[in-house]
Amino acid sequence: MGEFKRQDLVYEKDDLLISGPGKYPEYNFYRKTGMAINGKDKGEADDEAKPIDVKSLLP
Repeated sequence: MGEFKRQDLVYEKDDLLISGPGKYPEYNFYRKTGMAINGKDKGEADDEAKPIDVKSLLP
């Protein structure tokens, strides 16, 4: 029951990549993440907080 073949657990990167837009074609990953792109700065995405300047928190 605990036996397995290690080669069966290894996948190539090409097998794991998604070829196409996926389930939601209008979804844009970079519009949702904290990355700055053309037309959206950091902290301007849906449900995203503004970035915190950690140096301003120092005593």
